[in-house]
Amino acid sequence: MDQEAPTIWSAAAHARIPDDAWEYQIRKSLNDAAYNGLDYVPYCSTMPVQPRDDNPKWLWKKKGTK
Repeated sequence: MDQEAPTIWSAAAHARIPDDAWEYQIRKSLNDAAYNGLDYVPYCSTMPVQPRDDNPKWLWKKKGTK
């Protein structure tokens, strides 16, 4: 079995920030420090991690981290 298991990040990588993500939209419009210093990224919260998560959760993560 050479296939690598998906990570919480790769399973949700296709997701785009939804229009109703109010915290992200407010921080962006205010040019907030969190918006400037952090990335708002999707992740898969299910275990085991599915190959693709079409309903990911979102969190703020330091820019440039993997």
